[in-house]
Amino acid sequence: MEYLYRYRSIKSLFKYKELDNLSIYFAKPDELNDQMEKYMNVVWQGDAIAFQGLFKHYLYTLTYLYFSAVVRNPKQDVDTNNLPIFFDIKVLEAPEMQDMFKDIYNKFFAFSGVAQFPSKMAASKKKFTIDEMVFVFRGLHLYAYTVIDIVIKSYFFGKNRANTLEEVYDMVTQWNGYNQILDILTSGKYSAEQIEKAQTDFVIQQQIYRELLNKDLYKDKNTHNISLLTFDFPEIYMRNITKLLYNGYCIACFSGTYQNEPMWAHYADSESGVCLQYKIRHHNGEKCLNLYSVSNIIVTEKEEKIEKNFHDVPVFRVLYSNEYPEIDFFTSLGVLPMPIIQNFWLCNYDKTEFSSCLSSYQPVERWIVEYHKKAINHICTKAQNWSYEQEYRIFQRDVFTPISENKENRLANYSITDLEAIIFGRNVSSEEKRKIANIIETHCHEKNHSVKFYDLYYSSITKKLELRNCLDVLTTN
Repeated sequence: MEYLYRYRSIKSLFKYKELDNLSIYFAKPDELNDQMEKYMNVVWQGDAIAFQGLFKHYLYTLTYLYFSAVVRNPKQDVDTNNLPIFFDIKVLEAPEMQDMFKDIYNKFFAFSGVAQFPSKMAASKKKFTIDEMVFVFRGLHLYAYTVIDIVIKSYFFGKNRANTLEEVYDMVTQWNGYNQILDILTSGKYSAEQIEKAQTDFVIQQQIYRELLNKDLYKDKNTHNISLLTFDFPEIYMRNITKLLYNGYCIACFSGTYQNEPMWAHYADSESGVCLQYKIRHHNGEKCLNLYSVSNIIVTEKEEKIEKNFHDVPVFRVLYSNEYPEIDFFTSLGVLPMPIIQNFWLCNYDKTEFSSCLSSYQPVERWIVEYHKKAINHICTKAQNWSYEQEYRIFQRDVFTPISENKENRLANYSITDLEAIIFGRNVSSEEKRKIANIIETHCHEKNHSVKFYDLYYSSITKKLELRNCLDVLTTN
């Protein structure tokens, strides 16, 4: 028989009634103690049309936010964790949006200093990292913002108001840093000093812009969120668009051993807690735990119904590596429907030319299999420094609806018959042991099952943690 081990504090067992309810909590990535849980090793590599689609989406998202924060409701805070990166094609194709955004897109690429970016980035054959893409967008952002400002104000406030940022527009189109950005990133080798110098140029450029905003001439100085839209947007945008790759998920963590002293210290309150020993099942050659958890989502026109049943949940072993799995952005847009990928992201503005990246999505059955394999690799890879944990994971992934946002959906239950034993840390009191045993005895009586109870001790013979029968409680029957 194979087992999994879950280290728990006494607080978790009693306060959250984990033993009373025989429950396992699935945590969201930001609730776990590894700060890299949400990190994605995303790279951008593709042809010129793919990069045009990325810049087009950047412009669209910034345009949408600008319109909301400057025109529609200047006093409403922009939610930086939920930028409008998802959109309906119908919104983009509405006549008023179509004309205005087309003017923004054409004006943006009319400037040769910017127009060269998609083709040169594609020609370099380079895999651009998140930090490098932030570097690109920081260099282009003031130009993008002034284009949007000028075009939108010409539509809603007339040409006189639109001319208020022409001075800034002249400044950013005369800046000589665009070629410098491309030269640095496409050269294949660049130093930290080169990046630092370019970043300093960005800061100088932004400072000039701040001074212009402080002039009475520019009414924007009173617009809520102006700093976010004009200066902070590139980093916030890059943080948000990784949501286009994979849906949300939640995780329950286990270990392959009870003999791990750091695990007892970190997760069982320095041996003031316990370690639960679960039986592993096998289904279609996979290791599983049988859990009562979300098993299906029924979507109708009126509602979304979440069903819970007992079913086998696959167990995955965590891979420890010094490198996180690489995720190719343009071929991993799995959260988006194919019409959006094909008719917005991976085509030119007029939809007459399409990116070669589209071929990666065909045949779609094969792409789906590979896509889900990569999702599992992403969820189940941690840095080598964590290898002492010998971790295994089970997880739930959002599909049609964000089930992980609801804590009730993140609770699973198991049968007492799948609990083999409870191991008490060396600092658990006799009273706490008896209280735990009484709870377990009630469950066991209902199922005619027995759970073993062990005390943990350090053996001077084997030189490691070992088990002996707990004398404070009797084995339940």
